[in-house]
Amino acid sequence: MEICVYYEKINEDSIRINRVYSTCPTIEIPECIDGYMVREIADYCFSSKEVDLSKTILSHEIPSNYHVCSGNDVESVKLGRNVKKIGDYAFYNCRKLKEIYVPSSLMNIGSDVFMNCLRLNHIYYDCSIFSETILKQILIQITWDVEVDFIDGSIFYPEYIGGYDEVGPAHIFALNIEGEGFRMRQCFKDGKVDFDGYDACFEKLCVEESESCIFHVAILRLMMGSEQYIPYLRAHDLTSYLLLYKDICGMVGKLIDEKCIDKNELDELISKEIDLEVRTILMELKNKMFSLSSTYSFEDF
Repeated sequence: MEICVYYEKINEDSIRINRVYSTCPTIEIPECIDGYMVREIADYCFSSKEVDLSKTILSHEIPSNYHVCSGNDVESVKLGRNVKKIGDYAFYNCRKLKEIYVPSSLMNIGSDVFMNCLRLNHIYYDCSIFSETILKQILIQITWDVEVDFIDGSIFYPEYIGGYDEVGPAHIFALNIEGEGFRMRQCFKDGKVDFDGYDACFEKLCVEESESCIFHVAILRLMMGSEQYIPYLRAHDLTSYLLLYKDICGMVGKLIDEKCIDKNELDELISKEIDLEVRTILMELKNKMFSLSSTYSFEDF
């Protein structure tokens, strides 16, 4: 989807994007505009707050059917691979923003970038899950449920609630945190995900969180090869939650390999799946991985 932007020069070869126009709520920022590398996203860039564009440059004339991409008109944003910085409040009040694609080149993130972006539940990185990133700095600003997808794995961070409670007559306050999601967000070493620390949170997570949240953590770590979560997955019938995932077929195959799903549970999953292509793949999985295959009638479709 082509976009039109206002930008300002940072130096001879780099620019900062100040405003974006398009016909679609799904935005893709190119690596270069007008021969300049897009290095930064300016303060309030996608916010509905008015910004001063008097000293900026328009990439090309805005077509009549384009509109400013801000606030509720933004649902998905993919940043170019050259972006190094996101400015303060860049996505402030983008209440319909669901996903953002950030490059491994990102080195700096401003204050309250995702304030009130409560539907933002997916972050996509263009690098390995074992790479050094600024994910920790990003997660500090997202207290609600969010899944982070890398090119070779995914990890889920549950919601947590934080606030200050008055503990003394002299207006002395103490930070009160509820939810293991906060501690999980601290599990980084030298910019890399600390999987040992993350996994150590699971026992307490099982006491505090909902079954769907626990399953989300467990299934993604299982897909990464962690055997710690197999006992939990074997002990619970969680097949209904699988219907929420895009990679359901890959997950089912892994769960069958680890004896976390039996034939009856797979039958139940097949009966609930509404996508014909996915149902067909699940049927093939059943026939391949269980010795007793079933015969399906046309009513199954």
